[in-house]
Amino acid sequence: MRNDLTTDQLAIVEDEETSLARNLERLKKPRPEAQIDVYAIGREMENLRDQMRDADHDERPGMLMQFERLGHLLEQAGRSFNENKVDERRPYFGHMRLEESGKRREVFLGKATRLDNGLRIVDWRHAPVSRIFYRHAEGDEYDEDFGDRIVSGEVLARRTVGITGGELRRVQSPAGLLLKGEQGWTAMGEQAPRLEGGAGAAFWIRHDDPQASSRSLGAGAAYRVDKHLPEISALIDPEQWDLITADDSQLVVIRGVAGSGKTTVALHRLAYLNYKDGRRFRADRMMVVVWGDALRRFIGRVLPDLGVRGTQVRTYGFWAASNRERLLPMLPNKRNDDTPAAITRIKLHPAMLSVLEDYVARVPGPSTAGQVLDDWAEILSNGRLLLRALNEKVPDTASSTEVDRFIAYTSRQIDALHDHLEPDQLDGPSDEEADVVHNQAFLDDEDDTLLLRLYQLRVGAIPEKGRSGRPLRYQHLAIDEVQDLSPLEVRVLLECVDGRKSITLAGDTQQHVLQEAGFVDWEEFFGHLGVRGTQVSTLQVAYRSTKPIVAFARAVLGHLAEDESVDVPRDGVPVDVLPFDDHGECLAFLAEALRGLMDKEPHASVALLGRDPDTAEMYWDGLNKAGVERLKRVRRQDFTFGPGVEVTDVAQAKGLEFDYVVLLDVSARSWPATDSARRVLHVGATRAAHQLWVTTVGPPSPLIPQAL
Repeated sequence: MRNDLTTDQLAIVEDEETSLARNLERLKKPRPEAQIDVYAIGREMENLRDQMRDADHDERPGMLMQFERLGHLLEQAGRSFNENKVDERRPYFGHMRLEESGKRREVFLGKATRLDNGLRIVDWRHAPVSRIFYRHAEGDEYDEDFGDRIVSGEVLARRTVGITGGELRRVQSPAGLLLKGEQGWTAMGEQAPRLEGGAGAAFWIRHDDPQASSRSLGAGAAYRVDKHLPEISALIDPEQWDLITADDSQLVVIRGVAGSGKTTVALHRLAYLNYKDGRRFRADRMMVVVWGDALRRFIGRVLPDLGVRGTQVRTYGFWAASNRERLLPMLPNKRNDDTPAAITRIKLHPAMLSVLEDYVARVPGPSTAGQVLDDWAEILSNGRLLLRALNEKVPDTASSTEVDRFIAYTSRQIDALHDHLEPDQLDGPSDEEADVVHNQAFLDDEDDTLLLRLYQLRVGAIPEKGRSGRPLRYQHLAIDEVQDLSPLEVRVLLECVDGRKSITLAGDTQQHVLQEAGFVDWEEFFGHLGVRGTQVSTLQVAYRSTKPIVAFARAVLGHLAEDESVDVPRDGVPVDVLPFDDHGECLAFLAEALRGLMDKEPHASVALLGRDPDTAEMYWDGLNKAGVERLKRVRRQDFTFGPGVEVTDVAQAKGLEFDYVVLLDVSARSWPATDSARRVLHVGATRAAHQLWVTTVGPPSPLIPQAL
């Protein structure tokens, strides 16, 4: 059944279904190289190897060429048997019909290449023809330089398709977005993304509005048929393509608006480099650094689907702690989980980069781990040095009172560590006294970075794990949410990249939530790293959230919203602002709404986000007592990435997305009109893919748009 389609749209669907059926039939036929007798080739290569030992000098080049030819045959056969296969469940995501010199040809873009048995499926990362797909629209004429030749032609058709389980479910072209649901094919009325900015639509609705009485949480079956966006490989535009395929040794910086896919583009760049030159960019010699453990686990599942296996995905905290423990094992494992923000700000201050470098250059000492620890203690206990350094570039960065409090804190920390390292200086300590000394010694998370940077300056490169002693050198490094790392932390990471400095940095100043990290803006950030003049490329298509959600989030940013247009392909239901007199009333309302949603949409993912853990705990406890099923309290990034209701604070959910989001108690008390609160509320709102509710208890936050 095909309803709601025009004649042209129906022809497109039939064309794609016919193409898919033909391709699936051809995929069933074995590849020619799969029929190669690998055992016979192996025996012939062994014979050649034996013959080359006794061959004359002038005979060896010809025999070597024959040996390499046989090796290439084995490699081709191996690709047929291993991971370089076209997945029949999702064989491709793009389709082009091209006309060149009066001849037409079909090209299908996927994650692997098959050019036998009449197939024309190419890997988007490798095939030169994919450049046409990403740089040209349907109806365009093109002249592309493929190195050895100039190819000219016209794009007769360019479509992205969604194939699930070998069945065509989605087609997007200039004729519109066509979706296959339970009732057949439907035209959603959405064409390719266009620049609108969200103007002229009713994006918000008050709970006491006449329309609100009939509103509920849930976008509805007709809307949720489009829950899954096309894979990012099909959505890459010319600018994103240039980022992904940038020069091997180039520092690529991607600033993406919330939900624009900057993380995914960074991962595709890593996959592209690995595919293009697997020796230069070995999977086990690359690393992805992410914001939190939840995103680490998610990316760990995504990379193999991109054909990359064995690449490390680490949070910065875990990476720094594990390397510090390896290099300075004498230090305690106890951590201060509640380090004051003022202490963190000074320990990670950008000025610390020059403080550490100047100190090591000025003060002689042996290249040992013990000297590194002495350097750390001396620097953190020198109030005069720190006060001068902190205020040298930016006056009034830190007052003498703030530095005095810092020195008082670090002095207690250093004294406890001294007693921990040299307990014999105590006058015959008892076991109980020794335990007290041991328990008092601690490190802040920020100390790992300071100690690692001092190790690099005093001793040299961080060595690999094991006994090899070789420097730890990554062939490519991708850092996500870089705006919430300090320049000092990023510098430690960059020192672990090999000489070609192939690096991808992805971030967004509008989502900067850790003020203590010291990030101000891109230009200043690059200045601290010594890479001035680096260009920042911006992704401006917000794929994750709908127009109402993006409009609300940008209104929340206020003066922090960067002066640029945002392209939002999807429309959606309005953002609801729901005022309540007390938390009990709000809990009762949410419990009923969530039960109804779980009945209607059992596969939906819902996040309830508070400003802080205490708010999240209160609402989780109330909803749990109310009997809301599939309810989970997330405290340490232990998200399920599955259906259900998860309650946490905004910081825990950073970098993730959910079908539905409820922002809890966005009141004046919890969300004042500060820049920090604006960014955090913006982050929370843009976690929602389909629908956003904002609850208030008492006077609402001034960050909520005045129109509401």
